[in-house]
Amino acid sequence: MQYINSYNFSGKWITAEEFASLEKINVFHRYLDSVKIRKSKYENKHILFRRRFSLENFESAKIYICADDFYKLYINGEFVGSGSERVNCYNIAPYLKKGENLIAVHTYYQGLINRVFESGNNLHGMICDIVSNRKDVLSSNESFLYSYHEGYSSNGITGYDTQFLESYDASEKQVGFELPDFDDSEWKHSVCFDNTKAYPLTVSLEYETVKPKLIKTDYGYFADFKKNYVGWLNLCAKGEKGEIITLHYGQETENGRVKYKMRANCKYEDEIILSGNNDKFTSFDYKAFRYVEIILPKGAIVDESSITLTARHYPVIIPERHFENESLQSIWDLCTHTLKYGIQESVIDCPDREKGCYLGDGCYIALTVGKLTSDWNLFKQLIRDALKTKTVSPTLLTCLNCSLVQEIAEFPLIMIICTEIYYSLTGDREFIDEILDEYNNLLECYKSSYTNAQGLISKTDKWCVAEWPDNFRDGYDVDLPQNKEIKSIHCVINAYFYAAMRAFNSLAGETVFDTEKFKNAYLSAFYDSEKKAFKDSDISNHSSLISNSFSYAFGLCPDKETEEKIVLEIEKRGINSLNIFGVFPLLFKMQSDKRDITKHIQNPNAWLNMLSQGASTTFETWEKEEKWNTSLFHITLSYIAFFM
Repeated sequence: MQYINSYNFSGKWITAEEFASLEKINVFHRYLDSVKIRKSKYENKHILFRRRFSLENFESAKIYICADDFYKLYINGEFVGSGSERVNCYNIAPYLKKGENLIAVHTYYQGLINRVFESGNNLHGMICDIVSNRKDVLSSNESFLYSYHEGYSSNGITGYDTQFLESYDASEKQVGFELPDFDDSEWKHSVCFDNTKAYPLTVSLEYETVKPKLIKTDYGYFADFKKNYVGWLNLCAKGEKGEIITLHYGQETENGRVKYKMRANCKYEDEIILSGNNDKFTSFDYKAFRYVEIILPKGAIVDESSITLTARHYPVIIPERHFENESLQSIWDLCTHTLKYGIQESVIDCPDREKGCYLGDGCYIALTVGKLTSDWNLFKQLIRDALKTKTVSPTLLTCLNCSLVQEIAEFPLIMIICTEIYYSLTGDREFIDEILDEYNNLLECYKSSYTNAQGLISKTDKWCVAEWPDNFRDGYDVDLPQNKEIKSIHCVINAYFYAAMRAFNSLAGETVFDTEKFKNAYLSAFYDSEKKAFKDSDISNHSSLISNSFSYAFGLCPDKETEEKIVLEIEKRGINSLNIFGVFPLLFKMQSDKRDITKHIQNPNAWLNMLSQGASTTFETWEKEEKWNTSLFHITLSYIAFFM
């Protein structure tokens, strides 16, 4: 028996023969450490597994399954679900029949160092148990057959080494591997191996079919799915063997064509190499898109009714809300669509450019989902995932459940601040007791590693983001390089540190950290009593909007006059003068102070401006052009629904 989080597998981890003997690569290190990671020679490998089994009587049946890096599961030729590096459970009774059945699993080893998977480590495999009438009826072992899928090759890499684009050859002999009558007589037996890596048990994704508005064109078809979704394209086509259908995906159009070279640094182009027969195509990896161009070779035919999108998303159910105010309704609809279709196995900040789980962004998104749905699993999962990274860095990593190592100083502090909000909304003492010692150790590590004699953070071996993108920093007079130690005593990181210590004291129910002493040191270093404003650093006279916004948001103003001055400046300049990290704490403070924030929500240069530019999901910034690589499906700013 092997223990993985909260499920004991009877099955064994299985893989292809060559993966079983590979030396595993440690991809983890501190962010600023000079470490050269040995590159895996394996990339973009599709490995298939099949196993026939018999069932005569079953009142219920479910499967527990996990794969590294990714899987798609089929029972008797029907797609059941997919997942990556987490244990999923599915009810498979509707897919089974009396007598012989077939399980088929399409697994994937990507091999890249990125924010998507914990890959590039030479670790590939799957494990499963099928349980019927409370008994194991099939568990993964050497009896499972495997084969590589030779139909997939790379059409390039897109995003930040995020994913391989797909060239799919429909004539390869593994096509149809998931069907019961497929001939697997030449396949090999799987190899078992020991895997000590921990995989958390999580809820399974949901899937739905979306049909497009379809337009016949001189090049083929233009499909508009009416909003941005996350998922994969399906179609059936026929043409001469070797001819190629080109697929262009995008989130906006340009001169009547799909903008597939997207502003988010993604080039979304796949191709299908036809077999000469009736070919069925489903893209393997997911993309975030609204539009698709299907560019056909001469003579090729596509079944128009087969052109669909399979949208995949976390099973979140957001209650409907109806506002009399049309602007508020449109903002609510924008944000709730973004939340529903943007969140995947975990909270990710954008499902296109990085597909990554960022701790800071993720806390705000998970709080919003929890408040709207009363489903707090995402929030608790996020915190547990973050705390696991202490084995790499005692002050935690920024990007979770992946092999790309990054550290941002504010993000663990945001986690503690948001946990206090979580506790105020849920009263979940059991979870707080679970993580409280971890939080104490984290803050003590910040204190011992980064603070000076006055208790202020005076250096960090992590990047400080302050506000992002950096053109929203309002001239913040501190150099914040991404790949170097920061030695400035500056305002924003210290405001976060104060707020995190204060939140911890609240969670602990006692004064563990002396926040009054810290506040006095903060005011001495950053507050200009003549100007009634906060400076960016202890050696600067510059007073930026973000320094003042965070000081107000976290309760560091010495008097009401300073608070009012900062609030007036926000009202004068607009909430759109800040962005992802400044807006949430600012509005939370304003709402807590019983201030009317409706005017900020309806600011014509904020969420309404996204809508005026055709948004169906929230942008990374208020304007498409405000960042060099703006994602038009960036989930974070959907957190305004928290306040609605």
